[in-house]
Amino acid sequence: NLYSEVLVPIGALDPKGYLHVIVYAAEGLKKLEQNIEMPLLITAGDGSELFRSADWPKKIQKNHLLLEYRLYGDDAFLGASITGAFDQQPFINRLDTTEHNFLVLTTIATLAGLISVAFLLYRAFAPMNRLRNSVGALLTGKYATISEEKLPSELRDVVRAYNEMIEGLELETISRRQVEERLRSEKDFIATTLNSITNPVIVIDSKDKIKLVNPSGEKLFGEKEKLLVNTSIHELLIMYSNRETTRIVDIGQLLKQTQTLDSLYFYDANKELIELEFSASPMIDMEAEDVGFVVILKDVSEYRQLRRKLSYEGSHDNLTGFLNRVAFEHKFDRLVAEDHSLTAQHVLAFLDIDEFKVVNETCGNAGGDLLLNQISEVIKLHVRKSDVLARLSGDEFGIIMPFLDMDRALQVMQKIIIDIQHSSFEWEDKEYYVTVSIGVTSFGQEKDNYPDYYSKVTTACFLAKTNGGNQYQFIGENDETVTAQQESMDWVASIMKGFNEDRFCLYVQPIRSMDPKDKKIDYEVLVRYRSPDGTIISPEEFLPSAERYNLIERIDSWVVSHTLDWLQENQQNTGKSMFSINLSGRSLGSQKFHKFLQKILEQTEIDKTTLCFEITETAVSGNVQEAVDFINSIRQLGAKFSIDDFGTGQSSFIDLKQFPVDYLKIDGGIVREINEDDTNFVFVRSMAEVGHSLGMKVIAEYVESDTLFEKLREANIDYIQGYSIGEPVNIEAIVSH
Repeated sequence: NLYSEVLVPIGALDPKGYLHVIVYAAEGLKKLEQNIEMPLLITAGDGSELFRSADWPKKIQKNHLLLEYRLYGDDAFLGASITGAFDQQPFINRLDTTEHNFLVLTTIATLAGLISVAFLLYRAFAPMNRLRNSVGALLTGKYATISEEKLPSELRDVVRAYNEMIEGLELETISRRQVEERLRSEKDFIATTLNSITNPVIVIDSKDKIKLVNPSGEKLFGEKEKLLVNTSIHELLIMYSNRETTRIVDIGQLLKQTQTLDSLYFYDANKELIELEFSASPMIDMEAEDVGFVVILKDVSEYRQLRRKLSYEGSHDNLTGFLNRVAFEHKFDRLVAEDHSLTAQHVLAFLDIDEFKVVNETCGNAGGDLLLNQISEVIKLHVRKSDVLARLSGDEFGIIMPFLDMDRALQVMQKIIIDIQHSSFEWEDKEYYVTVSIGVTSFGQEKDNYPDYYSKVTTACFLAKTNGGNQYQFIGENDETVTAQQESMDWVASIMKGFNEDRFCLYVQPIRSMDPKDKKIDYEVLVRYRSPDGTIISPEEFLPSAERYNLIERIDSWVVSHTLDWLQENQQNTGKSMFSINLSGRSLGSQKFHKFLQKILEQTEIDKTTLCFEITETAVSGNVQEAVDFINSIRQLGAKFSIDDFGTGQSSFIDLKQFPVDYLKIDGGIVREINEDDTNFVFVRSMAEVGHSLGMKVIAEYVESDTLFEKLREANIDYIQGYSIGEPVNIEAIVSH
């Protein structure tokens, strides 16, 4: 069965199927054989026999004339050969018996027959050749239809179906090329985008094989993309969860995570350990199936290093490397929150360098810094690695010792004190004696808070300094001494708030003359503190704290300025009354206060002779000449001075004559007992006589009973002051009275 067949692909670059076209030529060849009356032999290009006529000679003789027609494919290879065998012997026999003129006629007829055979063969196989050539052209992307005209009926249906197939393929090819163009454009866009991303990007398939790596990824791995493609990501990307690189991360588990993972470590192409952020996004196909992942890596080594540096600098002291105040407080709070118990189990210590100011001012900041480093090294030498160290301010250090009993902690404190005392500090060939004072307490209960315990431990340190320094002071939970000290320190905050919120107010207590004819009333100016609830607080509550913490000079300045302002506004209501203002010993020895007082007195318009400044004998005994110079400078402006609380200090009558004062005020502790104690009466009378002999007026304080009047008059007292004369009242009461 002779036939022609072709296998035609159907679909895009990836065929979806094939069309198998088969055309049988047996009947056509039989008709051809009958028309030309010549047996035929058809062989394939490889020589195999495809068709043989029944009359084909068994053996080809010399008298057989062979006519061959070859069919070639579009690839120029021989497809088939059609051979006709013409027996010439009958003609030769005729020629032998026929005249010469028939020979010519016969030859012409033979040639004509052969031409007819060739034409008929061509006509029979031409449609099949066109079909074969058209099918072959499909492989090169060329689509051509075949005309159905002049085709045998048996080929016309095949050609029609073929032409329909060609038209469908052409439309599909156009659509495919459009899709390919869009895909090519998108691929170029993606490639450009990936190349512009500074972070390494890796695309892997569903089998974790690398399919794409951008230039940043090539740099990270130190290989070109073509060498990385088809490599398993598990072989290439080996990451660790810790900086010590002892724990390898399972990439498969990372791919399942949806969030960005940081703090992963990887050895780059230079064998340097870098810190990476890892994120992976799945790729989904049309059927919602995972076909791979896009992995993005970010080198955060410099960022993390900078962040750690900033975090360290934000929580540590640059000089000593210890924690700063804020970080120290956080450690305290965290320890209480995480490891609290019913009993205190941790130790808090506060260390302050004694006389650090002397070293810092003498040696400068460089010397002071060197001393601080030397002290910090000694502290580190005696504490555990688990203990928390901090530099809280200039020369103050904090120590937290978790889970340590107090006896062992106090032993450590004693060793630190001894070691610092024995390690002398030298600067420019000079040796300085350095000691420290330490306050120690325990904490660890859930209710404990840092401000309270910081206040306790600093108070304990202050007591250690007050007792001479170079020692530690332990404070228990109910230590009365420290509690009192804490209350004193609490007043410091209240005093400062008093300045900011105008909580101080002026009170006055009257001073009357013992001479019944003298109706003029003088006043001593007193300061009071108004609490937030309106309660008026006596100076005995807050002045000791002001003295101790160097706030008394500021209070003195406030009293002076506000008294002068009030007098300026109320001159018509005060007449010739004298107002006495108390000055502390610190103000008396302060050049800054001296300048302040002299300037404000020069600027005020009130009569300075109505002003008197009271100073205690204890205050002037420290530096007599400086006190005298100050008193004289103020008296030259018209103001007066008074020695207050005379009789309580160590001054003698001889010392009294050194001070150019106008009034002598006898302490009330002596005055109030003159009725019951004759010795006190003698003291009072003697003081009055000495004062008068030095040109002073004498005032008796604390006159709380009328029964004292006669005794005081007998003792030659000039003025009296006390509750029997009048209680302290707000200064505004003078105007209303």
